[in-house]
Amino acid sequence: AYTAENEALVTLGISPTRPDTGYGYIHFEKNGQNGIHKVFSFREKPDLETAKSYLATGDYLWNAGIFIWSTKTILKSFGELAPEIHRLLNASTGVYNSASEATFIEENYPKTPNISIDYAILEKSPNVFTIPADMGWSDLGTWVSLHEESHKDMNGNVVQSNTTLLSNTSNSLVRLPEGKLGVIDGLEDYIVVDEGNVLLIFPKAKEQAIKSVTTEVQKKWEGKFS
Repeated sequence: AYTAENEALVTLGISPTRPDTGYGYIHFEKNGQNGIHKVFSFREKPDLETAKSYLATGDYLWNAGIFIWSTKTILKSFGELAPEIHRLLNASTGVYNSASEATFIEENYPKTPNISIDYAILEKSPNVFTIPADMGWSDLGTWVSLHEESHKDMNGNVVQSNTTLLSNTSNSLVRLPEGKLGVIDGLEDYIVVDEGNVLLIFPKAKEQAIKSVTTEVQKKWEGKFS
């Protein structure tokens, strides 16, 4: 109802349960009206100490990337803040919901700038608001989040394999392919993932470094591992 009656872009913010470095954050105004709060800024994925400071203030939410807005408001926002995208995708009147729609999109969408909705619109707009939500949301695109949301054994391990023998191992995620026997001893807070032709053994606390390591692997062994 709020977005129907107001020219507002609303994003759902998830109340954080831990100082996670794998999520972006929303800095919001605590004093809202009817559950709607003004967004001050969006913050990139922080380091651990910064994430801890965010939680300590209570002024930050996880950025879930879930949006609520009217068609009229978002189109106006594109016209004002991302005019090139608006021009390209609005070049042909009446093409949408017609037989030509798919062809038009295939021809024109690749011409648009490679930019996310966050950078193109939300970080520029003065009319962005958030609704703090507590709905058990988790971005399962991270291994730590998968561990957090999955069923654990008595030692806090998530084991996605029926042929794994663990000893003195706790708070870890172990994921092995069917038929692979795993014998693991003495790990704490680790990610162990064996998929395809890659074996990953990495501390959970350093999960965000996996992306840079992946880039390094691709550069060094391009074409050999994928």
